Amino acid sequence: MKKLLVVFCLLFVSSQIILGQNFATKGAIELGGSIGFSSTTAVSNGESGDDALTTISIDPYFGYFIIDGLELGIIPSYTSLSQGDESISNFGIYLAPAWNFNLKSNLFPFIEGRIGYNSANYDFGENDNTLSGLAWGLRGGLKMQVGNSSLVNFALYYNQLTMNPDGWEGDRNGENIFGVTAGFTIFLGK
Repeated sequence: MKKLLVVFCLLFVSSQIILGQNFATKGAIELGGSIGFSSTTAVSNGESGDDALTTISIDPYFGYFIIDGLELGIIPSYTSLSQGDESISNFGIYLAPAWNFNLKSNLFPFIEGRIGYNSANYDFGENDNTLSGLAWGLRGGLKMQVGNSSLVNFALYYNQLTMNPDGWEGDRNGENIFGVTAGFTIFLGK
């Protein structure tokens, strides 16, 4: 029984290595992204607060390999935060070139740059404000092929968002964001 299990594991691993050959090649397309939802309620001295903070985020991804390893991606991004009558909506669009290292297995380390534009609308009752500006970031991690055409990825990232009001003449306003992300994509290879 142990020998059969070892043979099965070896066949599975070697099939994954062979199947990994068509990702990160010229003409391949990567589609996917992430969707998130959270609801946070403050608790003080055992009592829950009245208004929950609700967060919804949608980050689709489209990438095309122009040569083996080099992928040009587009990332539209939408995030909504709301609590009671107050809300923030943030939209961004990013060009995301990435280099995917083909290890001739089902593992693909990658590094990705991002540059784009973001806009946020703050609705705090009588105080509405729209902020916008350039954004850039870096992301690096590992994509792991699962099955014939699916990838799971894990990465560290840094994003810098500029969020200035219209006509702003002072120094930069915005956010510097460090984080960890996980995602799922499918790819269509040749």
